[in-house]
Amino acid sequence: MSRISERFDELRAERSGAYIPYVCAGDFGNGFTLDLVKGLCSAGADVIELGLPFSDPVADGPTIQAAMKRALDSGFRVADIFKVVRGVRAAGMDQPVVIMTYHNPVHRMGVPKFCRSMAEAGGDGILVVDLPPEESAELDEAARESSLDVIRLIAPSTPESRIRMIVSRASGFVYAVSVAGVTGERSGLPETAVPLIRRTTSATPLPVALGFGISKPEHARAALSAGASGVVEGSALISLYQRETDRLAARQSVMSHAAAMKRAVSMDR
Repeated sequence: MSRISERFDELRAERSGAYIPYVCAGDFGNGFTLDLVKGLCSAGADVIELGLPFSDPVADGPTIQAAMKRALDSGFRVADIFKVVRGVRAAGMDQPVVIMTYHNPVHRMGVPKFCRSMAEAGGDGILVVDLPPEESAELDEAARESSLDVIRLIAPSTPESRIRMIVSRASGFVYAVSVAGVTGERSGLPETAVPLIRRTTSATPLPVALGFGISKPEHARAALSAGASGVVEGSALISLYQRETDRLAARQSVMSHAAAMKRAVSMDR
């Protein structure tokens, strides 16, 4: 059983959902990324999603795009993602780590090498947002050989037959995309979110986490009430820390918000 599966089993026994914060690796430096991950884990994060900066992040909105650009402009490169994961493990954090990436950096490094490097660093799962399942045989094999979970995306427009195909090739958890669009903060859950959660959970025993637009405790509560096992949040966290000129204050703002989000996914809230 993978570390991701174990964590979701623990949460189920605790009658809690998963809070999964997204962190853009290298934004404001690798040191800040590590401090941010430490703070998030202290605040109750259950799984960490580390974004690998990419020059053409078509699935991401302006907030994450800007974070990736800052990281790349400061010199962040693909190999640095493994340094960050090693730093997380060296700091004693045992939360599962998923790397969110686009396919180009993985392809350029070589899919087997990327997966081996990730596993050796202490990573647990990989989410390649622009790689359709029909084209992912090489990734599936390399991930399996390195004991990595492959996280799959389900969109509101995905038909039932395709949902069944996608989840049959997923492991760890399934990522339900709340809206047909890019990442970014939203005032409320889109109308498509709840039906998507229900369609996905009916097709798989795997945990389903809702992402894209999650930014408030009420979003998390609504997602869990609809049957999700957790939520993924990214843009709202970046918005919080980029407003602060002091890095310590930025970390504290993120930790306070993360603690509120974790309370929101607790079943006994």
